[in-house]
Amino acid sequence: MSHITVAASENAFMELFGALRDSFTFSDSQSDSFGPFSASYSVAMHLEDGDVDLQNGNKVSIKELDIKWDTLQAGVGFDIPEICVGGWCIAPTPWGCALHFPKICVFSANPDIGVNLDLSGIVTSEISAVASPVVKYRVDPGRTPSMTDIDAEYSGVPNMWQVYIDPVTVDIDLFDVADIVGDLLENAVKSAIDTLLWFLPDFAKDLIWAILGPVIDLIRAILDLPDDIAEWFSNLLGVSLGLFNAITTFIADYFAKKHPIYEFEDPYPILPASGILIPVKIPIKGLTVNVNDVEMVLNANVGV
Repeated sequence: MSHITVAASENAFMELFGALRDSFTFSDSQSDSFGPFSASYSVAMHLEDGDVDLQNGNKVSIKELDIKWDTLQAGVGFDIPEICVGGWCIAPTPWGCALHFPKICVFSANPDIGVNLDLSGIVTSEISAVASPVVKYRVDPGRTPSMTDIDAEYSGVPNMWQVYIDPVTVDIDLFDVADIVGDLLENAVKSAIDTLLWFLPDFAKDLIWAILGPVIDLIRAILDLPDDIAEWFSNLLGVSLGLFNAITTFIADYFAKKHPIYEFEDPYPILPASGILIPVKIPIKGLTVNVNDVEMVLNANVGV
């Protein structure tokens, strides 16, 4: 039995990886309630750039792989304790109050405030991973048991040798949230409260704002949030709502199970069909893959 060795340089590997990266898309949406507040997200993303380094020990290092958010919309709902103004007596009598000042209550709903933020282009995210190449053999589910290799080729369902890059670790710097996100959240909450109080006379608005104080301090105190509101918001979306795990799982499945970095038919076509002659194909057995610091090497046995 003959042997064959095929090698792809690091530059060639990067070209293969680039094609795989450019075909990647991800979208998801989720929502949940966390006691006094609720949160949701709707995202769509693709990948760009990235530095690929082949390493000894059959490892592939991927760094600075950028997540580009085509859509990154987040929503937060807050349940603020009810606040009432007025209701005091303005015409007391010995027999009780003859006339009360109108009592006005706000923040009676749940949630009282819903804030939607479009963070597309504001936050940046990066992926780093360490992967190992693995070989899989795929029998097309469309191939019936009675098909020969020639029948399968003509029907577009040949068996395939496939090489995947299986992530061993995937790390996502999910959000590099700029300070502006905290400002956006605070301004959005203040605007939502102003809208909620539209029907009140000015004196009542002023009184309620005097009670509320600085809005972000209010929200932080009510919800027992940390001082770094931007970091809290990042953890809320990325960890509490599971966006981090959703992206990590999708990326791992994409590279390790669904999209090979390289594949070829088995038996491998040597000569195409010509006239009455059928194509010439040779079987490939025992394919292995190994990566060192300069190239990816495929080894296989050729022939029956």
